[in-house]
Amino acid sequence: MLPILTPEQMRRADAAAIEQYGVPSLLLMENAARSAADILERRYSGVVRHRTALLLCGSGNNGGDGFALARHLYSRGWRVFLWWVGSRERMSPETAVNFEAARRLGLPITHVGEERSAPLPPPAELLIDALLGVGARLPLRGAIVELLRAVRSLPAHRVALDVPTGLDAETGCADADAFAAELTITMFALKTGLLLNDGQRLCGTVEIASLGVPASIAHKYADTWALEWEDVRQRFPKRWRRSTKFDYGRLGIIAGSASMAGAAALTANAAIRSGAGLVYLYTAGRIHSAVLPEVIARLLPSTPEGWMSPEALPALLELAERVDALVIGPGLGAAALPVLEQLWAQLPERLPVLLDADALRLVTPSSQLRQRVVLTPHVGEFARMTGLERAQIVVNAPWLARQWALQWGCVLLLKHVPTVITDGRRSYWNLGGNPGMATAGSGDVLAGMLGALLARGVEPLEAAALAAFLHSAAGDHCVRSSSMESLTASELIAALPAVLPSELAQ
Repeated sequence: MLPILTPEQMRRADAAAIEQYGVPSLLLMENAARSAADILERRYSGVVRHRTALLLCGSGNNGGDGFALARHLYSRGWRVFLWWVGSRERMSPETAVNFEAARRLGLPITHVGEERSAPLPPPAELLIDALLGVGARLPLRGAIVELLRAVRSLPAHRVALDVPTGLDAETGCADADAFAAELTITMFALKTGLLLNDGQRLCGTVEIASLGVPASIAHKYADTWALEWEDVRQRFPKRWRRSTKFDYGRLGIIAGSASMAGAAALTANAAIRSGAGLVYLYTAGRIHSAVLPEVIARLLPSTPEGWMSPEALPALLELAERVDALVIGPGLGAAALPVLEQLWAQLPERLPVLLDADALRLVTPSSQLRQRVVLTPHVGEFARMTGLERAQIVVNAPWLARQWALQWGCVLLLKHVPTVITDGRRSYWNLGGNPGMATAGSGDVLAGMLGALLARGVEPLEAAALAAFLHSAAGDHCVRSSSMESLTASELIAALPAVLPSELAQ
């Protein structure tokens, strides 16, 4: 797993490396610079012909990383120019050491002061921002603004060290003059602001530079992670050689109506293709012809308009007693809410339940849910459930998701970029996927995949994180061979065999 740290968590991890493990801060800076130089050599070897770089440095520790990196690049044959702002009196001891080393090497160093505008930039193929680090506060002002404006149109590859200057490393909100990078080399661990809001636009590709200390330090202080493929392979439930369909979970799906029968079909088909042993689809209006024959489909009593009627309740309660998990909501329509309210009041406490789409109308700001309940709203649905403004949610999605998951007592999967999965104490952010997945039925496929994992006994938080990861992996698999514009939810299901792990238990 990749830990994702706030600036405060990163500060505590740094302090632990220095105080508990005895790694001097100067050595941490040296390791960061060496690792960054390795990344730059790998990324830009053969891309830049003359190996020239202009580094913009502040007088804080981020600037110290820049001064140290300049020395490493120079030792590898680069022609290096340094522009810096601030004062030597405000430098940390580590930054001062690296500044002096660069000066004694004879590297061209220009101080950009408050009293004049920045000079004309030298010819450079690489522009490296090491002005402000994760602890910086907005807005930008003074010489830093002048410096950023002076290099804005410089025709160079643009790299940020740790975090682009002008980007809040916690929230991802940015100053209007923020540095825009094609590559961000962040130190030790991902920072929250790199992945949120303006961070997605300003950071480009993000790579992590090693500090030469154990990754367990970052995990100790993290409460948010991103899964990697190895995590998914280890956590996805395995199959036993001697087993039957009853060993892989019975999933009940309550979904669909006459006008939205496709949603029910997508959910059920995704569930059976994600490894559930048995999938029961209880639907109103009609059974869509696309429902796979392996799905056990039953038509519920319906209103003349094709919505689920109150007479369906006994069948729904019977279904709840015979399955290992339940998915409720895709394609039901708001007209089904009175039936859902009666069902909700009588569901067994033991049963893992996923509420999606119109079933999310059961949840209000004052609701008290169970830990084995998973909610999967998009931002608009989350706004309706909480009474919050949509714009507020967009900017603060991870923190609000955590707050409301804790308040409701459930697992919340908030469909956002990144997708946030949390129980209020721990969170996973899903970093995969692509804009082609913003298409009708994509959420229904996710609901079916997540339901299959719940039926197989995976704990709700882990099930939601796994489902989100594999759902996005299916989307990314699709666009490797076709266009995002043509991607459909049915293609996501068709891609599942290519991305789902398949291993036998030992």
